[in-house]
Amino acid sequence: MHTKSLPGQITTSSGEKQDSLLRTTIRRLLHLPILFKILFANSIIIIIGAVGGVWLTKLLSEESNFALAIFFATCGISLTIIFNFVVVKTALRPLAELQAVVEQVNHGNTQIRVPIDTIEDPDVTNLGKALNLMLDWLDAHTRTIDAQYQQLRHLSAQIMSAQEDERKRIARELHDETGQALASLLINLEVAEQNVPASMTDVRSQLKDIRALSTETLEGIRKLVYDLRPTVLDDLGLVPALRWYAKNHLEPAGIQVQLDVTGTNRRLPPQVETALFRISQEAMNNIVRHARARHAHISLHVDAALTMLTVEDDGQGFNTHDVLHASDKERRLGLFGIEERVSLLGGAFKVGSQPGRGTRVQIEVPLGRIPREFVGT
Repeated sequence: MHTKSLPGQITTSSGEKQDSLLRTTIRRLLHLPILFKILFANSIIIIIGAVGGVWLTKLLSEESNFALAIFFATCGISLTIIFNFVVVKTALRPLAELQAVVEQVNHGNTQIRVPIDTIEDPDVTNLGKALNLMLDWLDAHTRTIDAQYQQLRHLSAQIMSAQEDERKRIARELHDETGQALASLLINLEVAEQNVPASMTDVRSQLKDIRALSTETLEGIRKLVYDLRPTVLDDLGLVPALRWYAKNHLEPAGIQVQLDVTGTNRRLPPQVETALFRISQEAMNNIVRHARARHAHISLHVDAALTMLTVEDDGQGFNTHDVLHASDKERRLGLFGIEERVSLLGGAFKVGSQPGRGTRVQIEVPLGRIPREFVGT
């Protein structure tokens, strides 16, 4: 008995029902966990292999064809392996997608995410969601850390700028007030010494000693002023300041110094010149305090795109790892101060040293990529 369809009613054939049932079955199988997929597939393979093996054994035993039996057994094993490979690979495809995402993250791409919609395995889907959640958390924390790092860089630049301003103020006050007061005192002492009768030898001797002490104090004040903020740096630039500092700090310590300058002679931005001078100052102070060197070499290269500063000596050297992790805070903080200034310039800092083979400090500053928060201070 056949059922007639009413006008406008959509009928479904038995073939379409079977196709729909097949698709539904396949979808359900694909949504099974990986363990059950592999277990189900291997069970089918074992059943087919057992049934096929029994049937072939019975068939070939009746015909007594051993070579044909070996042939069919080999084909059966090969087909079983191939089928098993295809099934296992299909079942493990979601894990391959996870692996691809993990590899991208390992290469630094934290913006990638697991395509949850394309994964049909429920266990792998949950794992992908967890991985995406961790990547979202990592991305949010990375943005927070970057913002805090930029804020810290800006704060460090402001602190160093304030430090230089304070150095200038103290140096100016020492030069204008204390220095001039001592200079006036020297003049008055000299006048007083000349006005004391020659017969008063004790008084003249005391005045002479006081004048000598005042002269020594004035020289100390002038040296302190130049250490705080050398006027030659502001007036003439980085190269004369380096030459002056090396002559007045390395040569008195018995260290022969050579200064080589290549590239253009143009002046750098004041903040950059100040930073490079302070870096050189710290490096030269380390040579005097720690290196026990006889020779030092300072080279400065300036062109339109890059400034390279190198300070090296032939002293006793050191183990960089031990110094950076040692209790010698003065030396460790000296290297940290250099690295911090170079970082604010957006440059690169390298220190190379070995015991008995001297030390080499190299700084590279790309002039086109100096952070605004530093140059603008």
